[in-house]
Amino acid sequence: MLSYPHFSTVLRPFALLTYLSNCFFGEKDCRAGEYFGKGSTMNKKTVMPLAMKTKAFFCSYCGEKLVPHPKTRIVKRGDPDYKEHSHFGRGMRLLGDIELTEYDFKCLSCEKIVPYDEQCVIAEIQKHVGAHTLSQDSINENYEKANAALGRKRKIGAIVSKLLGAAVLVLVIYYWFKSGNFPFKLYA
Repeated sequence: MLSYPHFSTVLRPFALLTYLSNCFFGEKDCRAGEYFGKGSTMNKKTVMPLAMKTKAFFCSYCGEKLVPHPKTRIVKRGDPDYKEHSHFGRGMRLLGDIELTEYDFKCLSCEKIVPYDEQCVIAEIQKHVGAHTLSQDSINENYEKANAALGRKRKIGAIVSKLLGAAVLVLVIYYWFKSGNFPFKLYA
């Protein structure tokens, strides 16, 4: 009779990696009990775009640097966006309610909170105008043009990433056929 390892011992390294990555990428409330079964049983998911950590964004009202601001909400099973947030990795589904933490931008000097997508468009306008501080008229007049430019940049980025993925796949297949080290058996 074959014995298989218990499900929790298989997932323990993944839980440790999740815990360490959340601590490294600025999750302020990193308690080990939440990932190892001693804390709450609610599923937790954090959504933070990489640009929030790598790029500097500035407030359009006062010109100060913006900081990420967490916004936590509970996504229940019947909610319309439950299906979007209920998957975790490849093929893993979260069961039950999900505590979803999304990040917006907050200005520490004027206390304004701006959603990420809107701030990306404002950053495009700031880049076009050449100033951090903008009037509401300048934002309104350039918003549609900046939003269209940002959409084009995102489409081009998606196409480039797909082309790079296809190029890597072609190189891997070429290496397999050249070296003869197939990950599967070819039957003639």
